[in-house]
Amino acid sequence: MDKEKLKTIGVFALIFIVTVYLTMAYVIRGKQVIVPNIKGFPVEEARKISVSKGLYLKEGTESFSESIPDGCVMAQDPIEGAYVKAGRTVYVTVSRGLRMVTVPDIKDQNARQAKILLSQSGLNLGITSRITTRNIPEGYVIAQNPPASSLIKRNAAVNVLASSGEKEIYYVMPNLMGKKYETVRKSLYNVKLNVGNVSYKTVSGYDKGSVVNQYPLPGAMVKKNGVVDLTVNYAENEKQYRLISVLYTVARGGLSVKRVRLVILDNDGVREIYNDMSRSGSTIEKSVRVSGSVILQVFINNEMVEERPYE
Repeated sequence: MDKEKLKTIGVFALIFIVTVYLTMAYVIRGKQVIVPNIKGFPVEEARKISVSKGLYLKEGTESFSESIPDGCVMAQDPIEGAYVKAGRTVYVTVSRGLRMVTVPDIKDQNARQAKILLSQSGLNLGITSRITTRNIPEGYVIAQNPPASSLIKRNAAVNVLASSGEKEIYYVMPNLMGKKYETVRKSLYNVKLNVGNVSYKTVSGYDKGSVVNQYPLPGAMVKKNGVVDLTVNYAENEKQYRLISVLYTVARGGLSVKRVRLVILDNDGVREIYNDMSRSGSTIEKSVRVSGSVILQVFINNEMVEERPYE
């Protein structure tokens, strides 16, 4: 066999091998399909798309999503564009939609407590608006939006209306000098002012027990429930002191915890003997050294609710 015949046979053999290879590759390739993109489609629609490509669909895990609607495909395995054999199963993660939570009741709570309750429910404290009130302590929540028991998406914000306390009122300070201390004390009390520090000094030209100096001075502006310091023409060694027992039980009803403030007014002026948050039904007991006639003032959430004289 000459070289030309061998060369011709070799060429035909090579063509045959290449043809067989390409044919086999085509046959094998024909048994594969490209995985379609089914993310974002409802499960049943995604199933139809998969079947049309010769694939099966199987639902796997479920998860909440802020972007994929409830009942739609969130993720798929194999991913889109992959070459797989026909008849293979595509596993999908299905969205449960937005995660909804129940709004807690944060009314009658202070800002810190409200924030904790919201955080425990997966929510945030939103815009806080304020309004002056007489009966609700400063910083406590009056209203909320959305209201309690509403269903909203997780991590949403709840806006609140909170108390900014009672509106401040100012008076013009009267001239008290030369007037009897007991008269001055009652007059100040009647206009919601308190006697502060009382000092004693002997001053000629003034009656015993009369006011010889004051602060703030006459004509100055003084805030409601503010304090007025007095100097009285009176010998301190003439005063007689005694010990009284002050008992007060916090009334039930309203807030479970209330701001209680107890104030004593006597010949030494006005002084606070208790100021703290107390539970409804609890009893406060204090022993107090006093002089002269005594009045106990009880304030609940910054509003005076009782006056009690002690003889």
